[in-house]
Amino acid sequence: MAQTQAINLFSPVLLLLPLLLLIVLKHFKHNSSPPLPPGPYPWPILGNILQLGNKPHISLTHYSKIYGPLFSLRLGTQLVVVGSSQAAAIAILKTHDRILSGRHVPHMAPSKSSELNKLSLGWVVECNEKWKYLRTVCKSELFSLKALESQARTRERKAKEMVGFINKMEGKVVKIREIATATVFNMLSNILVSRDLISLEHESEDGGMSSVLKDIARLASTPNISDFYPILGPLDLQGLRKKTMELHRRSFNMCEAIIQERREGEGKGDGPDASRRRDFLDTLLLNGSSDDQINTLLMV
Repeated sequence: MAQTQAINLFSPVLLLLPLLLLIVLKHFKHNSSPPLPPGPYPWPILGNILQLGNKPHISLTHYSKIYGPLFSLRLGTQLVVVGSSQAAAIAILKTHDRILSGRHVPHMAPSKSSELNKLSLGWVVECNEKWKYLRTVCKSELFSLKALESQARTRERKAKEMVGFINKMEGKVVKIREIATATVFNMLSNILVSRDLISLEHESEDGGMSSVLKDIARLASTPNISDFYPILGPLDLQGLRKKTMELHRRSFNMCEAIIQERREGEGKGDGPDASRRRDFLDTLLLNGSSDDQINTLLMV
C-alpha cells in the first residue's frame, strides 16, 4: 500500500521533469548569450517579416520610436540589429568599425561565387589581406582629398553637359531622373576609365549599360527568400542569383573591350594618354591587376 502511494506521488514529478529540464536549459542558454536590444516579438518561422510591411523604412522609424535607437528584428532565421540614430551609426561604423566590419552578403551577389570573392571589394565575405590592399588602393586613388580635388573638373564638365543636353531638348519630354542618373554614372565612369558608358541621347535604349544597371537595381531591391532562410540558397527559388550573374557577365563584356584597348596601348609603349589625367584603370594596370579583378572592382 505504501509502495503504491509512493509511485502515485512520484508519477507527477516524472511528468513535470521534461518541462523543468527545458526551463533550466533555456535559462542557461539565455545567460550564456549576450543580451540583445529590444524589439517586436517575432512570429514563429516568419519572424518580423510581415510586420515590416511593404514600406519597411516607415516601419523601422516606427519601431525606433518604441524600442529606441538600437533594436532587434528577426527576418526569417536571421537576426538583424538596427541602428537608427546618428550616435548608433557612429558607434557601429566608426567607434567599433573593426569589430563590426563583417558584412552580410546577399545571396544574389556574384561575389558569393568562390572566384569572384577573391576579387571583389564591395561584397567580399571576409576582410582579409587582399581586401585591405584593395581598400588602400581605392582610398588613395578615389577618396583621398587630393583625388577628390582632381575629380572636381570632371564632375563640373559632366554637369555642364547635362544642362546643355536639357537645353537642347527644349519643347520635348525629358525624363530628368534618368538623365540625372546617367550623368552621375558618367561622372563615375570618367573617373574610373575616362569615358562615358551611357549616352544621354540614347539613354532609354535597351541592351546598353543603362539597361543593365536598371535591371541590377531592380533585382537588388527584390526580397530574396534565400536571404531570410539560407538553407534554401542552393535552390535559388526565385532565380535572382542566376539573373544577376547573367547581368554581370554582360557588364563585364562591355568593360572588357575598354581594358583590352588600354592594355594594347601600353603594349605599344604609349602609356597613359597625355591628353587626359591618369585614371583608376591606369592605376590597376600599373599594379598588375588581372582583367577579372579589374572588371570586378569596376562593377561590383
